[in-house]
Parts: sequence; C-alpha cells; structure tokens
Amino acid sequence: MQEKLTTREEEIYNYLLQGMNYYDIADALCVERTTISTHVMNIFLKKMVNSRYELMAQRIKELENVIEELRRTNVLRESNQS
Repeated sequence: MQEKLTTREEEIYNYLLQGMNYYDIADALCVERTTISTHVMNIFLKKMVNSRYELMAQRIKELENVIEELRRTNVLRESNQS
C-alpha cells in the first residue's frame, strides 16, 4: 500500500496532473522552485514512480479502474445502452 500524500503534496500532485511546471507551481503557491522539487521527489517516492509521465499514466490507470468498477456495479452504463 502506498503512503498517503500530505495536503501540500496532494495540491502539488494535482498541479502536476494539470501539466503545470515547477516554476508555475512555485508561483501559484508562493514558494521557491526547490521547495516544489522536494515535494515532487516525495510524491514520486510515495507513488513509486520515476517521472511525471509515470505519475500521469498511473493516475489514468486508477481512473480506468474506477470507471470499470462503476460499470461492473451498473452505476455507470455504456453510452450506447438505452
């Protein structure tokens, strides 16, 4: 099981998923870029990835699993069904 992200790491994680770079994230949070680098390194360790691309791929897979579970439980139906 993966270690839980801190509130700040969650915030930075969401910015990364939106495609923001470290400088823009730092500006948005009024911190230094090196602070963002440290948080990102911790996020990568906790999520067990080596890059933002792996992070995004992992998130996509998580969302695909959620969609599949919703379909399996009939909460979400295929759009072509009446």
